[in-house]
Amino acid sequence: MKPRSLLFTMLSVVIASSAMTPAPAATPAAAPGPQPWGTLVEQSHGCGRFACVIEHWPADGRLAIPAGLPQIIAATRVTASGDQESFAVEYNADATQVAVRLPQAGPASMPTVITLDTADDTSQFADGRIVFTARDARVEGSRAKLETHPGNHRIGFWSDASESVHWSRSGTRWGMYDAWLTFSTASPDGTEIEVRINDETFPLTLRTTGSWYRYQRMPVGRVYVPSAGPQTVSVHCTKKVGGAVMNLKGVTLEPACEGTPPVQAADGGITLHGRDATVRGTNLRYEPAEKKQTLGFWTKAVDAAEWTFTVETAGGFDVETLQGCGTGQGGSTMAIAFDADRTDRPEPITFVVEDTGGFQAFKPRIVGRVHLAAGRHTLRVQPQTIAKAAACDIRQIRLLPVAPVQPASSP
Repeated sequence: MKPRSLLFTMLSVVIASSAMTPAPAATPAAAPGPQPWGTLVEQSHGCGRFACVIEHWPADGRLAIPAGLPQIIAATRVTASGDQESFAVEYNADATQVAVRLPQAGPASMPTVITLDTADDTSQFADGRIVFTARDARVEGSRAKLETHPGNHRIGFWSDASESVHWSRSGTRWGMYDAWLTFSTASPDGTEIEVRINDETFPLTLRTTGSWYRYQRMPVGRVYVPSAGPQTVSVHCTKKVGGAVMNLKGVTLEPACEGTPPVQAADGGITLHGRDATVRGTNLRYEPAEKKQTLGFWTKAVDAAEWTFTVETAGGFDVETLQGCGTGQGGSTMAIAFDADRTDRPEPITFVVEDTGGFQAFKPRIVGRVHLAAGRHTLRVQPQTIAKAAACDIRQIRLLPVAPVQPASSP
């Protein structure tokens, strides 16, 4: 087991990854705190997210979750390669016992973090996720219906394949999203469904989860939402295998990378363009118009942009922002943080936004220097304070390699 001081370090890292501006959220009924396996932490800023910081891996692979949380939509872990690994969540009949199903063999080093995304009602969270839950779905049909217990709401009794489930909710921003389905089924593999998001249709084939009480998250696909306003989601069955279609807990739209992950150029530089960011927020967005091509609408201090990239050649880098700001709108303070999920992360870089005479009057500025090892990294930029109506527009951030200092020659 790692020393207790490292545990507290990891707790601070987990919270920092949710938002760089600390603000404790209200304590839910489950009262986060010490658990037999470690510590349950609520993340800040209304993200509906909890972190299980595991010190003692459960021998039977069942991570018991205390009663009282909102229902769990997803249980995930970020792997060493940066991929997201999903785990099944299992309930007893009345949802008084909840457990995340983990592999019996734990990771080589502890502690480790499992993240729980929760939502009882259809909601848009502060990090931009939109979760459509069974509790406010509209069912077209007479057999499928809402079954509900505290912390477990699902559309069940879906025995008629002609029936369907529908949602409509207004969203605050356009952009790219990854869609996910949370469901359970004890039927054999092979049921076919369609998930329709606005004007796009995604066909899926379900595999059994092994129990009607064991829920898994399944990727639906990547969808571009072209405008803010009403968003419609529906689920239809096109082929039923077994006695029922599934128990449907919900559909999630999670902000995704607008373009492609940045790569290090031959000269060692790394360009983090706004289109290649993942937006974590409800108002910030990438504006694709030719004269803009920028991250804009930065009116909320909790909104952030993140890039994931790989450094092939380690070294020092000057951090250059290409920033614009309207006349009289300067003075906001921005923070750039690297590798929030690591204990050996560099110190954040802060800078004060300059008035450039226009939000699309972009000006390059060196705002700091950082040393990065070879491997995967994240960069997150977020306002610490917003002085006026909006913080700024950022078209790109560049990491410019710093030439190593050559040793002085001997006389």
